[in-house]
Amino acid sequence: MKKIFLLLSASFLLMACPPESIEPPIYNKDYGKGLYILTENGVNFYDFDEGVLKEDIYSTVNGGSLQNPSSLNIHGNKMYIVTKNTFHKVDAETFLSEFSIPGFTDAQQCENAYFNRFYVTDKAESEIKIIDLISRDISGRISTGDSVFPTDIVVNGSRAFVINSGGDNFLNYDSTIVTIDIRNGEEMLNNFTGNIITGRNPSSVVNDGNIIVLCKGIYDESNTSNNEESSLLRIRAGNLNIYENTILSGIYNADNLCIDESDTKFYFTASDGVYFSDKSSFSVNLITNKKSPNVLISNNETYFDLTDSINKTVNYLWCNDQDTPNYLYKLNFQTNEFEDSIIFNSPIIDLEIYR
Repeated sequence: MKKIFLLLSASFLLMACPPESIEPPIYNKDYGKGLYILTENGVNFYDFDEGVLKEDIYSTVNGGSLQNPSSLNIHGNKMYIVTKNTFHKVDAETFLSEFSIPGFTDAQQCENAYFNRFYVTDKAESEIKIIDLISRDISGRISTGDSVFPTDIVVNGSRAFVINSGGDNFLNYDSTIVTIDIRNGEEMLNNFTGNIITGRNPSSVVNDGNIIVLCKGIYDESNTSNNEESSLLRIRAGNLNIYENTILSGIYNADNLCIDESDTKFYFTASDGVYFSDKSSFSVNLITNKKSPNVLISNNETYFDLTDSINKTVNYLWCNDQDTPNYLYKLNFQTNEFEDSIIFNSPIIDLEIYR
């Protein structure tokens, strides 16, 4: 009887002890607001306020590497990384990977398509692959044409616009934008709605209420007689009508269209430097011919001017140079002077700012 009592007492003690709590791992919010630089070797982070660079942050946090990266996209507090074969979602504050989805042949760009979906352009398969963020898989496909090369993509309200950018050879050009209805109010759609004919080799597209498309034209360095000038188009997102089409006189191989933070100017790269265009008139001006970038982004930065004792805001352009693709340069738009540079161990592919 005594033995039974002791056993019961021991059981009571075991039951009375509270279970040991296991604290979830804590990940430092080391990143967040700043400039993200995608290179062939991974993602790097530059803190504007501290002037500090942190390299290869995806590998630092997650222990793995990104193979053949293509582009970056920030939506909310998440970063979406597109590599050639995989779509990655990470937390932009900690850069901890949330999941990765394989199944691509040559993925290029991605864009939020509402209803927990992302559209990803797959250049090699001439289609949009639809990512379901809940089931974490490829839930559907939309063809962008026969043997075309979809690259850049934007969403305006209820419609996605995808450019077919042409092949790598100047003779293998394209001149189309594909439109896809992605929703009707609260109804989810994935409906191909048609093609818009543009200038040759549309290269990049932005949404400023209308759809602005930059076309490279034709650029053959070995035989300039083949060249055709670049162009800018303005398209109404609702009725898909082109109501402005401007030939950029003397400008070739235009790409990397972006909008400044004051929402008054477009910037883009070309074969001979960096240009800006007034949003309302498409009047184009050369900013600098000291560099010939293939990556470009605009950012306003504020500093305290000791001479005037006031805060001043300056628009900077961050870019690389095709002759020195490992370098990131900082161009003061007001003075047209380069103020700083950062060197990386591989060529720069894309830039994204988390504001």
